[in-house]
Amino acid sequence: MHSFRMVLIPQCGQCGTAVTDDAGRDLLVPARLLDGALRRRLAAEGWEVIPGTPRVNRGPADTVGGDRLTCPACAGRREQAADAERRRLAADHARPRVKTVDLSAKLGEGWTLTQRAGDAERHCWLVERDGAVRGRVRRYRRAGGGFSTGWEAHALQDIYWFRQEAVACAQHRPNSSYLWSGRDLAAWGVATNPPYGADRPEWATRTRKDTA
Repeated sequence: MHSFRMVLIPQCGQCGTAVTDDAGRDLLVPARLLDGALRRRLAAEGWEVIPGTPRVNRGPADTVGGDRLTCPACAGRREQAADAERRRLAADHARPRVKTVDLSAKLGEGWTLTQRAGDAERHCWLVERDGAVRGRVRRYRRAGGGFSTGWEAHALQDIYWFRQEAVACAQHRPNSSYLWSGRDLAAWGVATNPPYGADRPEWATRTRKDTA
C-alpha cells in the first residue's frame, strides 16, 4: 500500500506569486496554516501575513482557516492606491464650506454638520468635530432616483466609509436598521456609535422633521 502526503505552495492571494526557498524554488509546505518561523521570514521580506485560525481550520488545504498572504508588490500597489484616495479625500474635504450647522448643543463641543458646493443637491452633510471629518449623513437615494425621508450614516475611518446602523429607537421604519429617522439623529450615531438598544437622546423628539 502506498501513502501520499499533500504538499502546498504558499502564494500571494492577489497575483499568485509563489513563496520561494533560498535556492529560488517554489517553497513546499504541508499546510496553509504556516508555522511561526516562516511567518516571521515572510514579514521580514515584505510580505503581508494574516495568520490563520487553528480553531476553524479544517485541514491542510483550508482556505478559510489557513494563512492569507500578500506579496510585497501587491501590498505596495494597494498602499499607493490608498495614498491616492487619502489625497483625494483631503482635497475634497478642503473645499470651502458653504453651510455649517452647529450641533454642539446636541453632540458636544466642536461637532458640526457642513456642506460643500453640490452637497445640498445630494442631501449630503459631512459630520465634523473641530474641523476634522468623522463621517457623513445623507438621504437615501431610491433606485428610481428620488430621495427617501430616511437618512444613511457612515463613519469615516482612514479612507473607508462604514455604515452606522440605526439603533432601534431611531430607525426610519421598524426593523430597518440601515436608515435613521432624522438627519441629526444620524449624525448622533456617527458621533457616539451607540449600542442597538440605546435610549433616544433627550433632545430628539418623534415629531421633528429635518428638512435639508
